[in-house]
Amino acid sequence: MVKPRKGFVHGLYVWLVIFTGYGMLAALLKQNPLDIDLWREYAILVALGVLAEWFVVSLPQGSLSLGFAIVFVSFVRFDTTTTVVISVLSAFMANSIFSKDGLFRSTLFNGAQYTISAFMASAAYHNWGGQLSNKITIQNLIPLICFVLVYFFVNHLLVTLFLWPSVRHQTWNMWRSALKWDALTYMFAAPIGILMALIYEKTGSLGAVLLFIPLLTLKYLFRLYINLEMANKELAVLYEVAKNLGAHLDLSKTLGLILQETRRVVNYHTAVIYLWEEEEQVLMPTAIRSPFHEQLRDIIYSLGEGLVGGVAKAREPEIVYDTKKEPSLRGIPGINQFLRSLLVIPLILDDKLIGVIAVGKKDPYAYGPKQLRILGSLGGQVAVAMENAMLYKKIEKLAVTDGLTKVYNHRYFYKRIEEESERSRRYGTTYSLLMLDLDFFKKFNDTYGHRAGDAALSTVSRVLKENTRSVDVVSRYGGVEFAVILPETDAVPARLVAERIRRAIEDTPIQVADGAPPVRVTVSMGIATCTQDAAYPNEVIELADKALYYSKRTGKNRVSLWSEVPVGALPAEE
Repeated sequence: MVKPRKGFVHGLYVWLVIFTGYGMLAALLKQNPLDIDLWREYAILVALGVLAEWFVVSLPQGSLSLGFAIVFVSFVRFDTTTTVVISVLSAFMANSIFSKDGLFRSTLFNGAQYTISAFMASAAYHNWGGQLSNKITIQNLIPLICFVLVYFFVNHLLVTLFLWPSVRHQTWNMWRSALKWDALTYMFAAPIGILMALIYEKTGSLGAVLLFIPLLTLKYLFRLYINLEMANKELAVLYEVAKNLGAHLDLSKTLGLILQETRRVVNYHTAVIYLWEEEEQVLMPTAIRSPFHEQLRDIIYSLGEGLVGGVAKAREPEIVYDTKKEPSLRGIPGINQFLRSLLVIPLILDDKLIGVIAVGKKDPYAYGPKQLRILGSLGGQVAVAMENAMLYKKIEKLAVTDGLTKVYNHRYFYKRIEEESERSRRYGTTYSLLMLDLDFFKKFNDTYGHRAGDAALSTVSRVLKENTRSVDVVSRYGGVEFAVILPETDAVPARLVAERIRRAIEDTPIQVADGAPPVRVTVSMGIATCTQDAAYPNEVIELADKALYYSKRTGKNRVSLWSEVPVGALPAEE
C-alpha cells in the first residue's frame, strides 16, 4: 500500500485522482451495472485479489504485487465495470486488513488508481479493435497487449507521482531498478491471467482457484529471488563502502561517502551523522543530507538527551515506527520533528563512542528489523572510517602544533606567512607581523626552574590566543619567541593589538610552584607591516625582529613599530 505525502500541490493531485477515479466508477456502474447473479464468482476473484495483495514482494524502491493477474482475468472473463469493481474492493479489503497505519486517503487513492488504469487500458483495448467476447484468441492478441501496456504505464505513472516527494532524490539506477521489477511483474501476471481465464471458461471458478496456487508459489519464489538479489546488493554495498572508505582520510569526504552509500541499501528522506565531541561532551551534527539542513545543523545533543542522545548513552540501536505515536518525542527538537519513521544507530569502536547516525522517512512504518540490521552493519564500517579520519586530522594538527604551548609551530608559521604574502601581492591586501620575546627569561629560569619557565611559556601562548582573532595565526617562532600574523591589519591597529597583549601578559599571574606566590613576566614586541615596510615574507620577518630588538634595547616591556625605529638606532650588520 502506498502512503501519502504532504504538500498543497501533491494533495491537490491526490484528491484529483480520487475524484476522477470514483467518478469513472460511478459512470461505469450507471452505464453497465453488475450482474448480481454472478456474485459468487465476483467474491472469489475479490478474495484472490486480496491474497495477491497479501503476498506482496517488498523492494527498497516500493512494493510489487502480482494482483494484475486478477485484473486481467476479470477483464477477459467479464467487462471493464466488473474489473474496476473487483480491483477497488480488493484494494479496500487488503488495505483494511493488512495496513499498519490505517490511512484512509491512501486506500481511496489505491482504488481510484486501479479504476483509472483499468478504464484507460480498456479504452485502448477497444480502440485497437478488441473483441467484446471470446477475447483469448490469436486475432485478439494485439488489443490484449495494448491493454497490458496501457494499464502498466498509467498505473506506474499514477503511483510514481503519488510517491514523488520522497522518491525524487533517488538515483537513475534506483528508478531503473523499480521500473524493471514492475515490468517483470506484469510479464509474469499477464500469462497467468490468461491461463486462469481459459480454465475458468472450461471448469468454472474452482479451476481458477486451483490455478491460483501456482501464482502464490510463483510469488514465494519471487520473494526468495528478490531477497537473494537484495542480499547480494547489500554485500556489494558493504564491500564498496569498505573499499572506498579505506581510500579517504578527509573527514568531510568520508562522511559524504557514508551518506551516499547508505542510501543504496536503506532509502531515506533525511540522514544525519552526529560526531561525539569528547571535550564538549555533546553530539554535533557533522554531515547532513536533507531538505531540513538549515533546521538540523544547529541542534546538538548531550549524552542521554532526546532520541539521539538516548541511543548514544544506551549504545543500542532504535527503530521509531511512527514519531507521532511516541509521546516521549513530543516537544523534543531534532530529526523527529520532520519525519515519521526513524532508524538511529550508535557508532561504537572498541567500546568507544564515535557518534550516531540517524536516517528517516516521512512515512510511518517505513523501516523494520531488516533495515536496522543493514544500517547496523554499515555502522561498524562508519565507526572505523570516522575514527581513522579523526586520527588523521589529529596527526595533521600535531604536525603543525607546538607540543608545549599548543600554538602553531615554526614550520606552519612559515607556510602561512608565505600564503599571506602571496595574497597581498595578488589582491593588494595587507598584513602585520607581531614578534614578541619574554624579558629576562634566562634569569626567570635560573630563579624558578625550567618547569616554571614552561608554565610561563604556556601562559603567554594562552594570553595570545585569548587576545587575538580566529583568523590570526599565533605561532611559537623559537625558544622564547612568538610570532603573530594579523591578516588585513595595518600598522596602527596592529600596535593596538600588541599593546593589549602586552598589558594582558603583564597582568597575568603565573603559578611557579605549589604554595609559592604567583609571579609575572613581561614581553617586548616588534611589528612590521606588509607592504608598508616590506613586500616579501623574509623581509617582513627580519624587520619585525629588528623592531623587537629595538624594544629590548630601549627598556623592554614595550612595543615598537619598524616604521618608528630611528635610523641608526640599531647596530649595522657586518
